[in-house]
Amino acid sequence: MRLGTMVALGAVALGVVLAGAAAAQDEGFVGQAGDVGSFERFDPRLTDEVMTGVIPSGQDWFLFGAGDGGGVYGWLDGGFVGNFGAPASKFNGPYNAVDRANEAMMNQTYLIAERLLPKDGSLGIGGRADLLYGEDFPLAMSTGWETTRSGRGNWNSGEYYGLAMPQLYAETGTNDLSIKLGHFYTIVGYEGVPAVGNFFYMKSYSYQFAGPFTHWGGLASWKATDNVQVDAGLVNGWNNLASAYTNANFLGRARVKNDDNSLATTFAIVTGNEADDFSPVFQPAPPLRAANRTRYSLLFEVRPTSRLEYVFHQWLGTQADALNDGGPALWTGIDQYLYWAASETWKWGARFEWFQDTDGTRVGLNRVSNPNHVPLPGNYYSLTLGANWSPTGNFLMRPAFRWDFMGGPYGGSRRPFNDGASNQQTMLGFDLIQKF
Repeated sequence: MRLGTMVALGAVALGVVLAGAAAAQDEGFVGQAGDVGSFERFDPRLTDEVMTGVIPSGQDWFLFGAGDGGGVYGWLDGGFVGNFGAPASKFNGPYNAVDRANEAMMNQTYLIAERLLPKDGSLGIGGRADLLYGEDFPLAMSTGWETTRSGRGNWNSGEYYGLAMPQLYAETGTNDLSIKLGHFYTIVGYEGVPAVGNFFYMKSYSYQFAGPFTHWGGLASWKATDNVQVDAGLVNGWNNLASAYTNANFLGRARVKNDDNSLATTFAIVTGNEADDFSPVFQPAPPLRAANRTRYSLLFEVRPTSRLEYVFHQWLGTQADALNDGGPALWTGIDQYLYWAASETWKWGARFEWFQDTDGTRVGLNRVSNPNHVPLPGNYYSLTLGANWSPTGNFLMRPAFRWDFMGGPYGGSRRPFNDGASNQQTMLGFDLIQKF
């Protein structure tokens, strides 16, 4: 039996374990009140589980009630990005997330149903199902599920709005040792698909182009001590349930922190045969041969005070047999984040990133009608400055300014912004999130 078939059958078992009504989450590796690591404790956006969809509690009310065992909850997320270049296509360059310029976007109508594992250390069964409708749906799709094995639409016929199911898994175990089987978010990276898990509305290049968004397979998690957590499993490649070009991939992560969570580091990796690309607009078309694709992510987190946090994210990806001449492709970069909690209501953040894609195989994997698509070889830089305003536990506004620049040594051959007219752009935008 193929891995994709096995995990699909395991995911179907989720229907028998979803029950209860709650939205409380296991906060895991967060500092205690008064510790310098407590910056995370009361902030629902700056957690170590951003990319996995684990959202800490903190809401004032829940539409479907609340409890300790699981529940049904979600959010609405929509916004606007003003692009000073006013591109005729209304695309913010080679983006695949928050990509429309100078028009309102409804990014996510997000619904979660889950049953949590027992918090008292006893053995239990849980599970989770996520549904996402909105402009962010392409990032949550997987081949053989929302789309056919050929990459054509299965559930969705539209380009801008659609429905995706990014998570559908069953889980068993305890708080310290558990295993889940089915469809789940990746553990490689920093930013993630769920809007409430990210500080900025406008996404980093590494989030958009460097790695996978979801997996189908199995993943075991072990909290070895209060300071060490290890995850390991087998998955069916990147964003993929069924493909002729993908085999079992290893997915793993290790995180170590000090006692008060003021210092922490995480290393995560996914490696195995892969060939399918996210977008059908890749030109020239790459050879579809099963070959190794590896991506790792290395994070360092420093919290010198209860109001300040710095995150350093270095990552690298490589794909064998990726180029027309049969050669490998490599993409790498560094993201840096600085957060300051001015109060319980206002938090400020800055992000500076560098994305190297000199082989031109990653930046520009986007919607079919976006003219700013691969190959766009070069070095990409971005500076984002913004705030989070959360007057209540159920509402969040995220205004931000962003500047993008693409440079050499390959930057002069083709320009990625303003529909090929510029190698830089500036934007000012915001979004509103209502949790329920």
